[in-house]
Amino acid sequence: MSFLRTAFDWRGLTGRAGFVLAAALVVLMLIAQGRLSPLSPAGAAVALAGAMATLLFWGHARRRLRAMGWSGWWMWGLAVPLVSLALVAVMALRRTRPDAAPGPFSKAGRALVWVMVALIASRVAWAPYIIPTGSMSPTLQPGDYVLATRSLSSPGRGSVVVFRHPVTGQDFLKRVIGLPGDRVQMRDGQVILNGTPVPQVPAPDWTEPNRPTAFGTRPRCLTPTAPGTPCIKQAARETLPGGPTYTVLNIGTHRTDNTVELHIPEGHLFVLGDNRDNSLDSRVTQGLGGVGLVPLTHVAGRVRLVLYSQEGREGRLLRTVE
Repeated sequence: MSFLRTAFDWRGLTGRAGFVLAAALVVLMLIAQGRLSPLSPAGAAVALAGAMATLLFWGHARRRLRAMGWSGWWMWGLAVPLVSLALVAVMALRRTRPDAAPGPFSKAGRALVWVMVALIASRVAWAPYIIPTGSMSPTLQPGDYVLATRSLSSPGRGSVVVFRHPVTGQDFLKRVIGLPGDRVQMRDGQVILNGTPVPQVPAPDWTEPNRPTAFGTRPRCLTPTAPGTPCIKQAARETLPGGPTYTVLNIGTHRTDNTVELHIPEGHLFVLGDNRDNSLDSRVTQGLGGVGLVPLTHVAGRVRLVLYSQEGREGRLLRTVE
């Protein structure tokens, strides 16, 4: 209790053992976050615990700097990658000065720490994701850094959602096509929803560079092209009943262009990638590596915004998701 209480009193001193304990708590929270889906209930609990651990760490860091006789400005070095590791090591090993004494602290600095902690705690409601493949192109492209918010209700038809793969537990991002009670079939590459074809209007061909992404994947093209040349795909604008209009891509006839009619049971969704010929989705069973029908309980959130492209693709800055 003394360890918790003194973290809120920045005027005092903290020894090496107390500081190491505070740093260890932050490391444990970071490890836990790396192992959990960010928008899962467990991920939300770890986000809140991480916010508390961060608050305790900064409090003891300020007290530890005073015990060493260092300025409080060194605290901001703890926020710099790599520099922070070296600084933590020094703070953990350096002895407390015999003449160290409690003293004042910067209220502005403490206010900034509270803002940072509040931002960490807000991760219970949102999470960033990086798009590694082109299965959702052109809506979401390889290298896109996107923002998703926690689902507070069942997703609507046409929503782009984040969900945990029913078998592997990995996070996937796809578009909701079929809701519980719907009948869904693919016929010659067109979605047949409850017996009615979902309308598609031809759009200009979509082009991207034929080069490997940072994740080692390459785009699939309508016709074979040499590396570095334009990769062309046929495009169409598809509109779901009561849902949004978005662009889907096609590169020819494939096995998944035709499927049997599926009746979506209660508590499940049928999802597709917008890049129809380059997506393992509900058309492919889980036994064959696809996602099959997705349980609603596995849906973690809805993708809202493309923040930017890590690959520098044009038009990807603060772009809302259709």
